[in-house]
Amino acid sequence: MTAPDMVCVAWDIETCPQPLSALTDTQKERYETEMRQSERKKPDLDHEDRCRLVRSTHPLLGWICCISAVSGTLDGQVNDPVSWTAATEDDEVDLFLDFWSTVAGFSRGVTWVTFNGKRFDVPFLLARSARRDVSPTRRDLTDTYPYNNRPHTDLCNLWPASYSLADLCEHLYVDSPKDGFDGSKVADAVEEGRIEQMQEYCERDVVATLKCAQAARAVLRLD
Repeated sequence: MTAPDMVCVAWDIETCPQPLSALTDTQKERYETEMRQSERKKPDLDHEDRCRLVRSTHPLLGWICCISAVSGTLDGQVNDPVSWTAATEDDEVDLFLDFWSTVAGFSRGVTWVTFNGKRFDVPFLLARSARRDVSPTRRDLTDTYPYNNRPHTDLCNLWPASYSLADLCEHLYVDSPKDGFDGSKVADAVEEGRIEQMQEYCERDVVATLKCAQAARAVLRLD
């Protein structure tokens, strides 16, 4: 039976692309490989959008500009979200030091909740933390085993179908977090110094993710 007062923490990352001019030869090879794969998978994507997407979604080619998290319980409680941000790639190390130090103090037994976190957020976070020589402090947060919901629930694995967070929100009667701003606008916002706007977007995502977990608690069976 699901415990209605179980503490959950939903979290999400936002990423930015490294400049093409800054890529090493090894990174350029990886970039070209990723571009070819993207062209096969998404042939209709605009070249400039593809270039930015590829560099933002591979940890060898991009960096993390924001991590947001929100805690709550399965019975409907949602606390205020918190965020760690980096205005430049050089600030990423301080973001990781603060993030891993803070989550180390979170209570044991918490259930971490993400949307596509096991396939994207966790691997990206671990790769970039290693790049910055910052050690993770929570093994439970980095769990990627696909066939369980504890200690890490990935809502992308709820059903064997393809769907976005916006799709899931609509299905579960949760307000969409997009509100005219989506992931494709993150890099521009950071480059233009609109860090707060990017942070607010990431925080809306984690709140929506937590509310989806609350709405799907009977299916998740987090006991």
